[in-house]
Amino acid sequence: MSVLHKFLDENMVKRPFEDKALLEKYWNSDWGNPNAVGKIRKVLVHRPGNEILELNKAKYEPDAHARILRDSDGNIRSYCLSKDPLDLARMQEQHDRMTSVLKKEGVEVIPIEEDDDLLTNNLFARDVGMVIPGGLILARFALKFRYGETRRTLKTAARIGMPVLASIQGEGFVEGGSFMVFDRRTAMVGRSIRVNQAGIDQLRDILSWQGMELVVVDLPSNMIHLDEVFNMVDVDKALVDPSNLPFWFLQDLQERGIKLIYTDPYDPPMTTNCLCLSPGKVLFTSLGERTIEALDKAGVEVIAIPVDELNKMGGGIHCSSLVLQRDNVED
Repeated sequence: MSVLHKFLDENMVKRPFEDKALLEKYWNSDWGNPNAVGKIRKVLVHRPGNEILELNKAKYEPDAHARILRDSDGNIRSYCLSKDPLDLARMQEQHDRMTSVLKKEGVEVIPIEEDDDLLTNNLFARDVGMVIPGGLILARFALKFRYGETRRTLKTAARIGMPVLASIQGEGFVEGGSFMVFDRRTAMVGRSIRVNQAGIDQLRDILSWQGMELVVVDLPSNMIHLDEVFNMVDVDKALVDPSNLPFWFLQDLQERGIKLIYTDPYDPPMTTNCLCLSPGKVLFTSLGERTIEALDKAGVEVIAIPVDELNKMGGGIHCSSLVLQRDNVED
């Protein structure tokens, strides 16, 4: 070793990339999520726009129980669960209400980078990536018509200065709606038609670089993402749909000290799809009245807003928001 290299050894980085002090000094923010319930600081969203008008050209197909948008060759370009055309003005009003609440809670709301493509599912910002301590893992979508969303996400990350730590590639598929950082040592992913074993294997490897384990939950065939049936609402409380989760997973949560709050089966679909704003405080659909009562009894504060028009796209509040930074709850 030369004298110079021995001298420079004093300048070698001794802490991991995701170290808070390093991120704040060189990336201007402590990016990432060390858990699922710490106070939200930054969130990524896409306000519905002209792509919804394009989607309204779709025709209802009884066999699919959905409106299907096809190109001139009959290839599927997108879909919508509503039988009737979507009301763009109402969607925008409901989305604006959601972002207004977030801003009132002190959250920095960051829009996804725009381009000329009409990407009809970009409303569901949650799916574009998986946020872990230190930065973002870019998703790889299972459906071709969502591919452009990854490019937009990369451009957005570059604009705001957020580290991109990895991306799902090869034959792998993982979408952010099926992923959660549970705590600093544990993450969870739901395996489904949109999340395959190749993607899970890559995700497990990426998480291992930070000493994190990955818990894999098999979802029933009628479910796409884990956030449809499971979300944390406090440091020791989870909202779950027990009819669509395996018993071993519910038992595992309880062994981790988590109290289970059940989504009421008489409430509409997507009731479980809520967003934890801070420990014990959630942003919730106003239609989930019975589940709101259960949350209130469990000591969870609920801010209820209408999202029924957004729900017609097949997702909810959690689907429509990718949290980029949460506070640590272990300090």
